[in-house]
Amino acid sequence: MFARLLAYLQLVLFQVLYLIRNHDEYLVTNSKAFKDHPQATINLEAPECGASGALLQDHHTCLDEDSNGKLPELRWNLPPTGEVAEFVLIIEDPDVPIPRMVFTHGLFFAIPATCLAAYHEDIEKNPTVPGRLTYAGWRFVPNLLGSSYVGAAAPYGHGYHRYVFTIVALSEPLQFAKPDKVTVGIMKEALVDKVLAWGQWVGHFKRPLPR
Repeated sequence: MFARLLAYLQLVLFQVLYLIRNHDEYLVTNSKAFKDHPQATINLEAPECGASGALLQDHHTCLDEDSNGKLPELRWNLPPTGEVAEFVLIIEDPDVPIPRMVFTHGLFFAIPATCLAAYHEDIEKNPTVPGRLTYAGWRFVPNLLGSSYVGAAAPYGHGYHRYVFTIVALSEPLQFAKPDKVTVGIMKEALVDKVLAWGQWVGHFKRPLPR
């Protein structure tokens, strides 16, 4: 009963804030590192969901049994030109009801150039090793919840949110003196003059009211 009441209170609040969305100018692909690469040239796919613009499945969202949501399987190809040193994967929500904010659901780097797919198991934090490392050996920047990744969780009443999955091919590897201290802002600066190509897939999710 209390959960339903809380959900309806959120519904009223976020309906009022409905027009606060579309913060696309703050997406990583609109940062200065991408000024010479305005168009995507890598084909990024999410086979479980379909073409870009499709709905995320429940298990990719807060509706999953653990309420955290899982990363959809992602596949991509090598860019048409240039030699890839490594990949970066970032997942962002530009529709959060906070002005000028993009919520970063996950940010992973040091992905080998030979890797052309990502699964949820790849991006889970590996608790058996020190530092910010996933089971696949990738490095990650924690999101605001402190985890390596969290699935779609649009608030009640705020309509459909877009979840922007971006794969970035780099022409040279990233070098950080303290990789466990990297932030989203530091990453955006580090990408300058290293972007070779990128691709994008967008999923949608609207949170239903509890039954």
